[in-house]
Parts: sequence; structure tokens; C-alpha cells
Amino acid sequence: MATSTGDSSGEDAIRVSDEKMPLRIITAAAIFDGHDAAIGIFRRIFQSMGCEVIHLGHDRGADEVARAAIQEDAHAIAITSYQGGAVEMFTHTKEILDEAGFDHIFLCGGGGGTILPWEIKKLRDEEIARIYSPDDGRDMGLTGMVGDAIEEARKNNLLEKSRFDSLSGEVSAEDHGSVSKLLTLAENADDSEFQTVLQRVRSVDVDAGCPVVGLTGTGGAGKSSLTDELMLRIQRDNPGAKVALLATDPTRKRTGGALLGDRIRMNSLANDNLFMRSFASRSSGREIADCIGRAIEVCRAVGFDLILVETSGIGQGNDAITEVADLSMYVTTREYGAPSQLEKLAALDFADLVVLNKFDRPGAEDALTEIRKQFKRNREMWDAKNEDLAVVPTIASQFADAGVDLLWQKLAALLNEEHGQSFDAGQARLGSDGLPHRSSPIPSERQGYLAEVSSSVRDYHSRTEETARNMRLVQQLEAAAKQMRKSDRVTSADDLTAEAEEIRKQVPDSAWEMLEEFDERAEAYRSGNASYTVRGKEIPVETTTETLSGLDLPRVALPDTDDWGEKMEWIRSENVPGAFPFTAGVFPFKREDEIPLRMFAGEGSAERTNKRFHFLSEGQPFNRLSTAFDSPSLYGRDPQTRLDIFGKVCESGVSISTVDEMEMLFEGFDLCAPNTSTSKTINGNYWWHLAAFFNVAIKQQVRNFEKENGREPNEEEYQELKTWALNNVRGTVQADQLKESMGQNTLVFNLDTALRMMGDVAEYYVENNIRNHYFVSISGYHIAEAGANPITQAALTLSNGLTYVELFKARGLEPDKFLRNFSWFFSNGMDPEYAVIGRVARRIWAIAMRDIYGVGHRGQQLKYHIQSSGRSLHAQEFTFNDYRTTLQALYALADNANSLHTNSRDEAFGTPTEETVRDSIAIQMILSKEFGLLANENPMQGSHLSTWLTGKVEEEILRIFEEMHQRGGVLGSLEVNYQRNRIQDESMVYEHRKHSGELPIIGVNTFTNPDAASLSADEADSFDMDVTRSDENEKRMVIERNQVFKEENKQMAEEGLARLKQVARDGGNLFEVMMDIVEYCTVGQVTQALFETGGKFRRNM
Repeated sequence: MATSTGDSSGEDAIRVSDEKMPLRIITAAAIFDGHDAAIGIFRRIFQSMGCEVIHLGHDRGADEVARAAIQEDAHAIAITSYQGGAVEMFTHTKEILDEAGFDHIFLCGGGGGTILPWEIKKLRDEEIARIYSPDDGRDMGLTGMVGDAIEEARKNNLLEKSRFDSLSGEVSAEDHGSVSKLLTLAENADDSEFQTVLQRVRSVDVDAGCPVVGLTGTGGAGKSSLTDELMLRIQRDNPGAKVALLATDPTRKRTGGALLGDRIRMNSLANDNLFMRSFASRSSGREIADCIGRAIEVCRAVGFDLILVETSGIGQGNDAITEVADLSMYVTTREYGAPSQLEKLAALDFADLVVLNKFDRPGAEDALTEIRKQFKRNREMWDAKNEDLAVVPTIASQFADAGVDLLWQKLAALLNEEHGQSFDAGQARLGSDGLPHRSSPIPSERQGYLAEVSSSVRDYHSRTEETARNMRLVQQLEAAAKQMRKSDRVTSADDLTAEAEEIRKQVPDSAWEMLEEFDERAEAYRSGNASYTVRGKEIPVETTTETLSGLDLPRVALPDTDDWGEKMEWIRSENVPGAFPFTAGVFPFKREDEIPLRMFAGEGSAERTNKRFHFLSEGQPFNRLSTAFDSPSLYGRDPQTRLDIFGKVCESGVSISTVDEMEMLFEGFDLCAPNTSTSKTINGNYWWHLAAFFNVAIKQQVRNFEKENGREPNEEEYQELKTWALNNVRGTVQADQLKESMGQNTLVFNLDTALRMMGDVAEYYVENNIRNHYFVSISGYHIAEAGANPITQAALTLSNGLTYVELFKARGLEPDKFLRNFSWFFSNGMDPEYAVIGRVARRIWAIAMRDIYGVGHRGQQLKYHIQSSGRSLHAQEFTFNDYRTTLQALYALADNANSLHTNSRDEAFGTPTEETVRDSIAIQMILSKEFGLLANENPMQGSHLSTWLTGKVEEEILRIFEEMHQRGGVLGSLEVNYQRNRIQDESMVYEHRKHSGELPIIGVNTFTNPDAASLSADEADSFDMDVTRSDENEKRMVIERNQVFKEENKQMAEEGLARLKQVARDGGNLFEVMMDIVEYCTVGQVTQALFETGGKFRRNM
């Protein structure tokens, strides 16, 4: 029975072909915002409540969101924004929709406390968007907020007759809004209504040729990535060709909802000549929606040049694509099972082209041989040459893959020869074997490195138990022999002594030496004075601290057992700080002239952040600077006036896009001074920022030379100054591309390209002997912020670090020469496991580095920074955040973290003020200077609970290593979304328990204050909290400076970018070029050049 939807009466609505039109929702995180945990949760809830969700993922501009909503004819858009600029993001999205005639679409979103009450009120009062505040979350819960958004979206009846009455003239393929409405008709209206409207708007004769190419294949074969790569090549070789993509995903029978997940993979859709529409299978029960035939009619009627139809994943006998396609492609991977399974595949009979994707995976070449054999059998092509078969190996994830080039070449030939088309296709550049280039970043013989580490750690503990047992037995036997002699039982004593000697032989000499060294160290530590050696220099230390009560508190407390077995177990599993396996810390004692304070700062312009740096360093004998960059900088883009980008400029960090800005940022700090260390939290195009930072450090030394000598240095002197600067500059850059692909989401380049460029930096450090600056901070913090629990954070972070070791080794670099440039970064929350993740990580790393990779002392040391948890900062009762931060800092300091950032209580809203930063510094200083227990530097050792947690957490981490090993290591696990799925699942657990109250959070869901300040729009006028925001003048100032810089350096920039592209094509070291060209190229210019030569990151779920 035909019914209407929404509030319109039946007379005002198109008759629909089934009972109900599901709501269609676009979900996305805002531009330059990688925080996709929340929107990931909400898209799942929308699905579970019966909506068809087109999920776009993170970092989506207003233009992309609006384009998707228009092409998909959505009822509503849900956007999360956690990086500032929410007002501008929603406003610009609304402007684009209104201009396109899609002003009916309901906009909603949220951003926790980062969207302030007055901003929520502004968006509400101007009828731009409905923003759900933290108060809404507490009052309504997750499903309540989604339910409220659904009720608003239901007010949009997309089948109102007036929408289609306006389609009175011819519609062309360029008119995406009208095409979208026609596809809604095709999907929902009965046939008479549909045909009436279609004939009215037809702009192309019925007989005009527009071929349909079908893409089908097994789930997970990479159809969407392959489709995207094909669309990019079609536009590359045929600019202006109009292509429509119609994709189907399955409807969930239980809920009626669907995840329409292909669009997230499509980088090509930025081109206005390309159009995409996602369909749910609904009641078809097949791999294509019932409406696909009519959708093809629409696309032909409006003049598209080519139509691509992508199915959902299929089984062995499915062939629905043949009903609608003129040409069909079957996409598979090597995971089809035994060769006999190929005989059952219907697709090998009907497909015009068979694609073996993911050809870089182990076993793919054997699979190609088997598929070719079966293809010949099925078609009785016994004498055909392999290269002439319509079987094409591809690596769609690889930038500029020659296999995809060959596929497009063959497809274009079929379209031209069999369907009268005239598509151009570039010549594929295949290898000498006639196959696409393939090289695994990690050699096949090293693919089992994670399982090897798990085995090595367990074996280490087994050897510890055996050695300790034997040493204890030797001690007991010798004691018994001594007692026998006292009793004149000489024969028994001799037998016991002989047995003790036999067992003693089973104990390695090194174990007895370790026992002797421990006893000597214990005696020295208890004496009150000791010393240790750093880089050949003897450092004397006082080993006790006198309390006010007159006790000599040991700085390092040691076990006082006389049992040799207990001592050996403690030495091998714990040991003193500074000794293998570094469980208690990597240095013997903490420095007395420096506390581990490193505060994260970045706000507005370079000048304003420089002022904050000086504020943070005031009165300190050291400068430990940590730089937060604004969102455009994080994503490697220049500041712009485009509204959604403008809203992000200078917010939540400092805007740095030119080397001049970098120089202003560090004005007044000697970057090569031994008491100065600078951290840069940047990943997207960190290569540019690192090169700019180094150039500023070098410039400072050149200026010092000129001041001292009254002249410029000659070339030889300049090179000496450069070398000295690079050898002495201290600090770190985050640069963790693997973490970005699973957590923070500021990976901007194709992952293969990004990893290759990381290797370029590692090579540059080794060749230039850069010893005091870390080229990567392997980061778990953002994995935790994305939703991971502490064990998963530690496991994924360690596995990423192990992967970097393998990647750089594969480039021919010696681990001892690059491991000195590794640093680490973890989050501390409130869970008990956070108390030991540093201990566990240090031990696993030390054992793996020594026993598997054979590296020396420095490479075995895992040095890490801790930041207190950002996710534990709550907007409600935000002053309570200081108490949480204090406890998290206590975890870090008790576990000998090498540096620490304590969050300010107001960071739940944005960049902290000077007042709250001072308070957060005080938290660290009070703990470090006043809290008496921390005068001892190993308080975690000896605790039964700490020992139990350490063992349990370690074993869980090793188990996760083994799960990833089964999926092909870290890189293989990324391909199947293992890490992201794990993080998202754990995030869902946290959010549900928080909203249900099962996880008590004081001031949020427990011990709440009914009189606390409201964060809702209704109470915006009473919200009087001081929150840091950039003003319009500051934003325009940095944009103008960027434009002036580009104009002044235009010619040099063009030459530099051309050189960069050429070196990229030639496979040279890109960082070497970057060091030269940052003087006249902006970060945005370099990013765009690398997009062209290395490819963009392709999002996934």
C-alpha cells in the first residue's frame, strides 16, 4: 500500500513503492578534526534506530559534507567538532545547502564542552543547527539525543510533490541537486510517478549510448578503493567526463538500518564531474538494490558519460550485476580459499574483467596463477597468453599503481570497441615481469616479528624462573651441606656439595655476576653515596633524603631478602632504575636540577604562543617547550579565509605555515642551548615543520657567528655551523604515522608514502649524526583519546614502535644508530592499569631490543612522556578536573615518566588560560617538590598489586601482538581495520557505561550539583568562564602574512616544488630537499605537491 512519510498528507506526497522511506543521515567530523570517536558512536546508534547512514569520517569540509548531503538527498546531517571553529563549520555548511536549494536538511551536532553555550545559542537562534551540549548528554543519554535528532529529521518529507513539481525543464548531469531528487524518486516512488517526472526532465535521447560498468566481488576485496582509483584515472585521462557511481550496501534485517560505507573511501568525489549515490538493499535481499535499474535510467536520461555500479559483497553464485551492467568486473583477493573454490565462482564465467586486488600480499602471485588457469578452463582459451587474459592484478591501496592503470587501459579498450565510446587511457608502466610493482615495506622473512617478540618475552621469563629456581636450590644445598659438616656428617655434606656444584653449572656465569653486582650496588645505595656513569662522565649522587622526622629515606629502595632465587627473580624482572630490563626506569636517578615538567602550549599567532612559552619558562632553570599547532597546520594546510577553514585558524594551537612564523615562535630561545628542549606535536606534514624548525636553529647559529665576527660565514663555515646546530638541538617531533592511521587521524598522505618519508628522516638523522633530537614520538596518547583502554593503548603503541624498527632496518639502517632517536608518548587516565603501563612497556621493549635485535644499552631504553587524560576532562563541574589530573600525575611520577604534561581544568572547553596553566604546573611541582613519597624514586616496586598488574598487563599486550601477527602484523591489521575496530568497540563500552552511570564520574553522573552552571543555550548569558579564543584580526593577520610570503617567494617556490616532485618520482630522499625549500615554500604548497606525487590518505571506518 502506498503511504506518505513525514508530516505531509497523502495528497501532497509522491506515492511510494513500499511501506516506509528510511531516514538518510550524513555523519562526519568537521574539517581538520580527527576526533571521530564520538561521531563513530552516533552513526552506530543512528543505524541501530533504523536510519541509512552515509558516514564520511573525519576531516570533512563544509563543501564535502554539503555535497554528500545533496547527492545523497539526506534528511539530516550530524557533525562533531572538537577543534574549534564549530560556528563557522555549521554556518558554511548551511550556506552551501541553502544556495543549492537544500535548506530543508536538518543540521545537528556536538563537541562536548568545546562548543560554548553562546555558540550553541547563536547556531540555534539563527536556525543554523541544533547543537547537543554536555547537559543534553547527561539528561537525554546517547540514544535520547539520537532519538531527538531523528524526530527533527522526520519533519523532512523528501517525497513532497512540490520538490518534483519544480523539476519542470531538462535536467543535465551537472545539476547534482536535481539528479539527486530524481534518484530519490527512482528509489521510492511507484513506476508511473517516476516515469512521468523522468520524461519531463529528460535531456538526452533514449537511444543515446551511456555504458554501465558493474563492479562486484567479495566483501573486503577493496572494491571501493579500486572504484575510487578508476574514477581518478578516468578524470586524469578524460578531463570533464561525467561519471555516476551507484553503490549498494546491505540493509540490516533486524533494524532496517544500513551503513552506506563506500563514500568514505572516495577521494575522487572532490571533482564536480563525478557524482555518487549510495543505496541500501532494503527488501531486495540481493547485492544490488531493486531500484538500481531505474537509477541507471535517470543517469542515462540526464547525460552522464559513464555509469559505474558497485555491489555489496557477494558469494560464489551471485550474478545480479549482469542484469544491469553492459560490462562487469569481478574483484577478489588471494583469500578465496583452495584452488578448487575457483571452479564454483560464477563470476569467472560472466565477468568481462577479473581483478586480483591486494596483489602485494603474500601468496598473491600463486593466486594469480590459479585464477588464470581457471579462467582459461572456463572459457576454453587453452593457448592464450597470460598477459592477454582479462585477468588483472592490482594494488589499489598503492599510489599510482600500474595494475590499476592496466585495468583502466583494458576497460577503456572494451568500452571503445564494444560500446562505441572514445575514452583515452594512459599506458600502464608495468615491471619487467609484466606485473605491477610490489614491494612489502617489511620483508616477508620478517613478517612474524610481533609473534617473535611475544615468544621472546615469555622465554625470558621462563629462563628467569629456571635460573632463580636453580640458584635457590644451590643456596639451599650449600646451606644444608654446611649444617651437615657442623654435625660431623661429612659424607652427607660431600654429597650435598657435589649436587650443589652440578646444579651451579646449570646457572649461567652472568647470573652469578648479576647477583654480585646487585649486592655491591645495594651496599653503595645504602651507604648514602653512590655514582653512575653517563656518556663516560661519572655522576656522584646522594642516595638518601632526610625527612623532617630525621629518617634517611632511600631514593631507591631495594629488596632485603637473602634468598638468591628471590634476588635473581627481582633483578631479571624488575632491577633498579637504569638497569636492564628498565622496569623501574631508564635512568639510575632523577636529575636534581630539573623536574619532568613539559607543558603543552599553542594559541593563536606565533607571537602569542611565544609569549606563553616565556610565561611557562619563567623562573625555571630549563626551557622544556611543547608546541600545539592549530588544525590547518596539523593537516599541512595554509590558513585561508574560506569560512569553515577560517574558523579553525589560530584555534586550539598556533598557526605556523612559513619558516618566518616558525622563527617568530621561538624568538628569545636558543634552540641549541643544553637547557632547552622543544617538542612539536605534529604529524600530518611534519616533515615541513621539522625542516623549518631545524632551519631556524641553524639561522640562530649563523646570526651568532655574524654578531661575533662582523661578517657572514663562508660556505665551509656555514656547513660547520649547520652540523653543530643539528648535533646539539634537543627535542622531539611526534611524526607517528601509524598512530595517525588508527587514532588521531591527521595522516594526510597515502600511508606507503608517509612511511617512506619517515624512513627518509631516519636516514637523514643517521647520516648527519643528529643524536639529541628524537625524530618520532611513538604515541599512545591519541589512541587512548580515540577510545582505547590502557592495555590496548600500550599494545598498539609498542607494536607500532616495533614496526618502525623493522621498516627502518629494511632500508639498511642499523638499529643502534636510529633507536637513540626514538621517544614515546602515553596517556594516563584513572584506570589501575595506567599505574604500570610504563613499567610493562619498558620491560617488553628492552627484552625485544636486546634479545631479538641485539642493540646496545641506549636502544634498549624506552623514554616516554605522559600527558594526563584529555578524555577525563569534563565540562560539568570542570574544577573537579584538577583532582583527576593530580591523581594521573601521581601515576606518572611514581612510574618514573621522563616528562609530564598536566592538563588544565578548562581544557574541556579549549585552549587554557594563563591562570589555569599556572595551577596545572603547580600540580606537578607540589607532587615533585612537596609530596614526600616521591622523594623515593621506585615506590611502585615491591608492591604485590603492582607486580600482579605488571604481569597481567604484559600478558594481555603479548596476546594482542599475537592477534595482529595472525592478521599480517601491524600493516596487515590496518588493512582489515583491526586496530580501529578495537578502539571503537572500547570507546562504545566507555561511553555507554558513562551515560548509564555504571562508570561513576563525579560531578557528571554521580554527586551532581543541580545548581551548577548550565552549558545549554538557554543559560548562555550566565556562562562567564574565561575561555581562550582567537579573534578575527589575529586570524586575518596570519592569513595575510602567509599570502605575502607566497608572493615574495613565488619564483623560488615554483622551482623548489618542481625539484621536490622530481625527487619524489626518482625515489630520492625527500627530507633533504625539504631542508632546502622550506625557506621559500609554505606548508600548504609542499602538501599539495606531495599529494600529486605520493597520493592522499584514504579514510576508512
